[in-house]
Amino acid sequence: MNTITKVLSATVLGFILLIPAQLSFANDQISDKKNAVYAKIILPAQSSNDPTAPKVESWISKSLNKRGVAKLRAVTQWIRIPEKGDDVIEAWDATIDDKNWGCPVTFSAVERTKDGKIKIEVLGFSPAAPDIKGRTLAAEIGSRRIALVNSGKVNEEGIAYIALLVGPIVARSDSKKN
Repeated sequence: MNTITKVLSATVLGFILLIPAQLSFANDQISDKKNAVYAKIILPAQSSNDPTAPKVESWISKSLNKRGVAKLRAVTQWIRIPEKGDDVIEAWDATIDDKNWGCPVTFSAVERTKDGKIKIEVLGFSPAAPDIKGRTLAAEIGSRRIALVNSGKVNEEGIAYIALLVGPIVARSDSKKN
């Protein structure tokens, strides 16, 4: 076989293989968002004895232990925070062991900045606007951070933490709270 025939055969074979691939991609919905932000609420409280209770991951525990927080309890599973324009999500009803801890918490929006950062909006924890630090993180998958929530109460009961994690977009589950 001469060179021209080989090139022509390879080109035809390439088109045959490429056309079905293009047809399958044509119907896929392409999202402009390549990642999502997930959050988990952590309290400085004794962990639950319930084996089905949300767990505190080791990276969260290590980070908060460095800050001097020894007792840790996750009060939610990982929850995907909605994008700007989506519905607000109630993340936690603010009860722990059937006792009221504060006001219900909602995650209302992810704001993507032009400098490649993600900022989350959190409402609740107390009737007054709580001071929340550390709500901005890099928009890259794998980025993580712990935001400090100070509701203004004088003791440890006014402090909560929100673990933030940027990950791939997965479908939301109907079970948001535990």
